[in-house]
Parts: sequence; structure tokens; C-alpha cells
Amino acid sequence: MGAKMGNFQQIRGMNMAGIQLRLALLGVFAALTLAAQAQEEPVPAAAPQVISQKSVLLRTGIDSVLKATEVTGPAEFPNLYRVPYFYEKKELDRLRTLERQGDLPQLDKYLTAYIEKFGIENFTRDNNLLWLAGRVKQVQEDTSRALFYYELAALHNNTGEIPILAFDSLRSYTESEWLPVDKYYELIEYRRRINPFLPSRKFLSSMGPAINSASADYAPFMHPTDSVLIFTSRRDTSGTNPKDILDPFEKPNEDLFYSVKDFITGKWENARRMPKTINSLLNEGSACLAPDGKTLFFTRCNDPAGYGDCDIFQATYDPAADSWTEIRNLGSKVNSNYWDSQPNISADGTTLFFSSNRKGGFGGSDLYFCTLKSSGLWGEPRNIGPVINTARDEVTPFFHSINSTLYFSSSGHMQNFGSFDIFKSRWMGDGWELVKNVGPLVNTDGNQYYFSIDSDGETIFYSNSRNPEEDHIRQDFDLFSFPMPMEARPDAVASLSGVLLDSISGNPLTGNIMIIDLDNGIEVAPKRINGRGYFEFDLKDNNRYQIIVMGNNFLTINQELVMNGDTTFNILAKSLEEGKPLVFESMEFGSNSDKLKMRSKPNLDYLVGFLKQYPMFRLVIEGHTDSDGNPKYNLDLSRRRAQAIANYIEYNGQFSAERIKFFGYGDTRPLVPNDSEENKRQNRRVEFRLEWDPTYKGDAPLPSWQELRFQKKKTDIELDDDLALPENFGKEFEEPMDDELDLDAELKQMEVPKPVKP
Repeated sequence: MGAKMGNFQQIRGMNMAGIQLRLALLGVFAALTLAAQAQEEPVPAAAPQVISQKSVLLRTGIDSVLKATEVTGPAEFPNLYRVPYFYEKKELDRLRTLERQGDLPQLDKYLTAYIEKFGIENFTRDNNLLWLAGRVKQVQEDTSRALFYYELAALHNNTGEIPILAFDSLRSYTESEWLPVDKYYELIEYRRRINPFLPSRKFLSSMGPAINSASADYAPFMHPTDSVLIFTSRRDTSGTNPKDILDPFEKPNEDLFYSVKDFITGKWENARRMPKTINSLLNEGSACLAPDGKTLFFTRCNDPAGYGDCDIFQATYDPAADSWTEIRNLGSKVNSNYWDSQPNISADGTTLFFSSNRKGGFGGSDLYFCTLKSSGLWGEPRNIGPVINTARDEVTPFFHSINSTLYFSSSGHMQNFGSFDIFKSRWMGDGWELVKNVGPLVNTDGNQYYFSIDSDGETIFYSNSRNPEEDHIRQDFDLFSFPMPMEARPDAVASLSGVLLDSISGNPLTGNIMIIDLDNGIEVAPKRINGRGYFEFDLKDNNRYQIIVMGNNFLTINQELVMNGDTTFNILAKSLEEGKPLVFESMEFGSNSDKLKMRSKPNLDYLVGFLKQYPMFRLVIEGHTDSDGNPKYNLDLSRRRAQAIANYIEYNGQFSAERIKFFGYGDTRPLVPNDSEENKRQNRRVEFRLEWDPTYKGDAPLPSWQELRFQKKKTDIELDDDLALPENFGKEFEEPMDDELDLDAELKQMEVPKPVKP
């Protein structure tokens, strides 16, 4: 790890010792690790803060910052399907005794066994046992399992209060927070300047008039072939005067419509109503089509022959008759006396997921599933369990074949952006992984609860509501498509995590981090680096990514990497010391001349663009000479060199006089001894230093170390739109590159008086 600054090291196969995990619980792990790293990356205390000392990413084996998402907990909670509530007084008395005695190993053993026998009601009625299990796991340093029990307790706590602070304390290590969408747009502009060739992906795109109507259109289902879209609409106003109906949900006839994609043009054909065998005078909606295209599952409500408010039906397509037949209610084994709706079928056609508010669930509405028997009948529904369902509402399941990923909407999971957000969880073979929000690029402060995803997991289709759920009149129920953000994709299973550290003190730093998938141009929603310096992303393996780390007191870090499995980094950044300026590369002059070389002009234009991009900086220009000649003359010559550049930059950037300062130091500050012509050439120079502007109150990313270097090729500068270079930039290079550039003459040609410094 002790390489030169700037190396992008890949260190594999390292595991943290148990002692470091124990220290992590005490909150001192970061300081210990960083102190060791500071010794491995020595930086002289008196070294000037120049561009050669840049931030680095170090791949490491650090595993202490706990990944609870890899834990699923007990596989099935088998009593969920046997008893509503499990109670065994003898076992509870044993738990109280072990807790009183402080026998943690035995308490852990018997408490875990008791929780595994929970029925659905236990998660609320015995919520305190889940908190206790988390605490016991934490004290025994089983941190990931502790987080599992803590989160399970929080999801099923109907008091609205978290009874202990240990959960927040432990979760603070790995808590990862997305930036608000408006901040995301700001960072997109910054990213565009860094990489102008990579356009940002659009947000919501309406599916257009072929699909959407003036009425409410929602509940899309995209068939795995990506060529058939089924959705629900209230556009049928037959028998009513549309002007008399303000609330779109008062329009009586909720029906199913479908559209087929033209395989030549790629456009969606005008939506058509499903046949009358499907759409009755009752309300039909929330349909899904089996992968073979022959079985349709849909919801019908208020059917006099039904079992509850809404029931799930099945229809079979007869290709000979080109019609849907054998339309039947799935029966009392699947449907209840309550609300059963929103069916979704797995890719193999053997598992049916749906939402229901039937009695005996965890909350208002839960997700259930049933499997197809060899007889062709559906088995008895089972509650999908306490990792997915909460004390509030879960609706609209969508099971994606890639990595067995379940998507659903919930108002009860943590980190909601609105009332209902879309979440995802993978089936790990013996249980569900802890749920993750798919992020603010999909979820808004409104409600997202009707959606579908294409077969590749690259596009999501959903009806977006930007207003309160109960305000039907102002809800925006049209169908939209949107490129799936990286963190929302079912194939984003490789973890990129790390800690941002000060390379000198070893203390954690805070800031913002954004990542771009360079192979596909997919934005990864930016996140805040938390107070412990931690960040975490889910990415697609084997893709090439650009990592941009920004903070208020260190230079922006801009690196690329190729994901190869789960990857963890320590990011070492050198904090900017107050009063210590940043240094640009210098420019050289000819002997006894205040004229720059012609090749320096693009560097001056670059400085103009840089100061426009980063208004928090002032520019200090320092002129220097070699030792030939009279010291007094040299002092005046160095000042004239600095002033000529200051005038040029000030005029071209239209900067105030306070932004640009210039000084001449003659031959008093040589870089090297003046004992050869080459050394004298290096000493004839102008240096540029950046100082903080104490009057600046805005918030903007700091530059990266690369941006403190002048571009070597004029094409590099031409590609950056934000530098605002002259329209005829590049024409002057028809002259020899070593010709002198008369800056005073440049200003006179513009027929504008040059600024004069007091």
C-alpha cells in the first residue's frame, strides 16, 4: 500500500482481524486503521500543497463496515404458516433468567431459537425480543446479524419509536444517503464538464398518446418479450358526461387495455381494449401475462359471485379462436373475503405473487405467493414473510428472473422518499435479503406503486403520481418509461464500498460521491459519504466505472476502475489547509522579456475558464526572473510579467479587480541555482496560486488535481464547452509555437482600454 501518490493499487485477499471488528463497535476502528495508513503514506509536514500530491484510491480488504444486506436471517420462520402467535412460558422464563445472569452465549442460543418459532403476531407483540436479539448479537460482535434483527424490529414496531439507540449507532457505520434530485442535477453539470462525451440519461419519458389518454392510465405490465404492454385505464366514460366527473377514480368502468410494439419501427401501436370476455361492466385491472402468452391473470372487483372486494381471475388464450376463454375466479383457496389484487407471475409460470389485505397479515396489506401444483391448481397462499412485509402496506409485487429479484412498493420500509416507494430484494435460496430502496431517480416525493420492468432489467415502466394519494384530481396518472438507474437494476449485485480518509490525520472525511457506468452511460445516483467516511453502491460486475468524489476541503478525486467482484476502497484525500494555496504549473518567459511564448496562450484561456467554473477561488500571479542583470530591473521586469497576465485574464474573464492579484519577486525566489542556461530558463517564470475567496457563500465542487494542470493539447481544451474559449481558438497556432505573445498588443487589438491596477 505504500506506493507513490497517484497509483491506483489493487490489493486482494486481505481480511480484517477480529480485533478490528471489536474496535469498530467501540467507534475507534477508523482512527486505528487510518493512523497505520498515514504511516504507510508519509507526507512531509512542510511540503507545499502542489498538484503532485493528489488523492488516491487504495483497494483494500477492509470488511469491518458491516454489510447486513448479505444476511437473510432464519430461512422460513416455519410457524408463520402454522400458528398466528407462538407462546411458550417456560422458554420465556429461561430467557429472562439468562438475561439477568448475563450469560450471553446461552441467551443468544435460546433467544434465536425462540424467534425462529415466531408466528406473524409475534413480530409486533414480542417486538422487544427482536431488539434484544440485536443487542445480544452486537455485544457478541456478530454485527451483520445484529443489524438484521434491529431492522426486523424496526419494520414491525407499530409504536413509531425505536426503543434503543444501539440501532442508530450501529447503522451509522453503513448508513448511505442519496443526494436530493436537484443536487443530482448540479452534479450532472459538473460531470458533463469532466466527460463531455457521456450524455446524461433522461428522466421520465411519457409513453405518448398511443398509450396515454386524458383519463387515468396506470398499472403497466411488460411481457418478457418486451413487445406487449398491458395496462389499466379509466378512459371509458360511456353512459356518463366526462365533464361531470372531476375525480378520475369516480369514472366507473376500469378496464384492461393492451398495446403491441411494431417490430419494424419500434413504436407502440395505439392501445386497444381487451375483449369483452375479459372486460365486463365491472372493474378489471392489474393484469399480468404468463411467459408463454397463453395465461392471463387479472383482478376483477365487486363481482357478485366473488369472494371479496376484489378477486384474482385467470383466462386462457385459444389461438384457434383468437380469443380468451376459460375465464375463472381462482377460488377461495387463493382469494379471501377481503381485497386480493395485483397478481404477478414468475418467469417459469409456477409462482404467483399478489397483494392482499386479508386478516392475519403483518400490516394493512401484505405480499403473498402461491405455487402451481402438478394437478394444475394453485396451492394455498403463503405470506411472503417479515423481511418484505412490514407493519404498514406492501403492494404491487413484480418478480424479475434476473437474480430472482422481487420488486414491490411499500410505505413501511426505511428510507422512503414519498408515501409509497419501490424497493427490491433478492431471493437467496433460503430467505430474502434485506430490502433496498431503488433510489431517488425512480422514487419521488409522490407515490410509486404501479410499475413493470423489461426483460433485461434496463427500463422501468410506471405510472407516476406527484400528489398525495388521496388527491385523485391532481394525481398525474400517465404511463412513463425510464432507464433503470444502476442501483435499481436486478443485475447490480457487485458491491463497491469504502471509507474516505484524510491521508495525513487519518480522520474520516465527508463529501459527495457519484459514479458513472462508462460502458453503458448509466447514471448511478450520487450519495453522501456519511459521518464515518463510509459509502456503498451496488454495481454491475465487469463494467467500467468513473468515480468522482467531491468535498468542501479536499480536491475532487476522479478515477476509473473495472469492477471485479465485491470491491472495497480506502480513499485517501489530502485536506486543504487554510491559508496554504494551491499551485498551478508555471509559464516561462524569454530572457530579458515580458513577452510570453505563443504556446502559453491556451494556458491563459484555460485559467479564465477555470476561474469562471470555480468562483470560490481568487488568483494570485507571481512573476520571477533569473539572476542576470540588475536586481532592481529584475524586480520591475517580474512585476511587468505578472501584470501583463493579470490584465489579460481580468479582461477576458470580466473579473472584478479583487479576483486577480499580481506580484513581482525578481530573482529573490529561484527554483534552482542560476548556474546554467537551463536553470535560468526555469527561473524565468510566472506562477499561479489559488486562494480562498472569503466572500464566497455558494456551494460548488472543488476542482480535481487534474484540473490544476494546463492542458497539453489544444484539442483537450476545445472539447470542454464550459471553458468559453474564443470563437477562432486555434487560429493563432498557425504561427510558430515559440513566437512571443505580446499581451498588451492583444488587448489593444480589441480596442478596449486595458484595466489598470492601483
